[in-house]
Amino acid sequence: MNSSLTTRRLGFTLLLAILIAVAVGMIDADAAALVFLPSWLGLFFGWPYISRKLGFNFPKAPAPRPPLRRTTRGRLFVTAFLAFGLSYVLALAVDPALFGPCLLFLGVTLYYAWPVLAKRLPYFGFERTSSSVAVPTPKPTARGTLGGIGYVFVIVLIPALILVPLSMSFFRARKVHDSIHTGMTAAEVLHTAHDCDIFQASSDFPHDETDIKNIPVVRLDRTRDGIYRTFDSATSKDLTLSESEAVDHLHARLHDGHPWHFHYTYINGSPQHVTFIVDFGPDGRVSQVGPVYGWD
Repeated sequence: MNSSLTTRRLGFTLLLAILIAVAVGMIDADAAALVFLPSWLGLFFGWPYISRKLGFNFPKAPAPRPPLRRTTRGRLFVTAFLAFGLSYVLALAVDPALFGPCLLFLGVTLYYAWPVLAKRLPYFGFERTSSSVAVPTPKPTARGTLGGIGYVFVIVLIPALILVPLSMSFFRARKVHDSIHTGMTAAEVLHTAHDCDIFQASSDFPHDETDIKNIPVVRLDRTRDGIYRTFDSATSKDLTLSESEAVDHLHARLHDGHPWHFHYTYINGSPQHVTFIVDFGPDGRVSQVGPVYGWD
């Protein structure tokens, strides 16, 4: 295998592996990080077999062909970054899980719809040339166009896999952070602020550090239907709780009359976690809401 074909196969299988990781990440961010490298290696080394089974052999060894026109390259980059910006706005406004599908859909749609858009908006017509003499220029082949699109999306998606999930974590954290205010009770906070990846509550109740069954710390996992799950160290059992039962469990484990702390943590595909802490006074009401910050 020559070096050019190896490079093309690396890039093409990398793009496929990124798309697989993005699709898995919409379901489970931790699983996406785990499947990315194995899927890339599997696609790269298994490509000869896969291509034979599917009846095509892309990427093939490059044949001599005219390079993409400068205007076409500009169209690739402009539509890719427009798709990135629009997808980012939609993800912030509606749901972070929309970013990946919107980026792929808008990127391809904008690229192929650009000639129509350029006619409607002549100012953005990238296909016009500055030469007054019409010089016939060979049209780029479909393979060259797809390769250019793949190249642009790799450039956009690689930083996006880190920057977008991280910024989404900050966005989610600030949204929940701003929904909490001083004077709220623990029950009100639990009912209002439940969008997080990890929720842990602790108390300043005096305790014996060696008695792990009675340490005043509670971790709650909330399902989409509003059910809470936790492991009760006192009984060594997994508990399934309603919201009101979860509040009662917090009071029983953390003890009233002592300062409490709710830790809200958000994880993403980057090494950095995003957290903020809600402090309760001995009266059981929020005394302060700490700032949102990142840590790794």
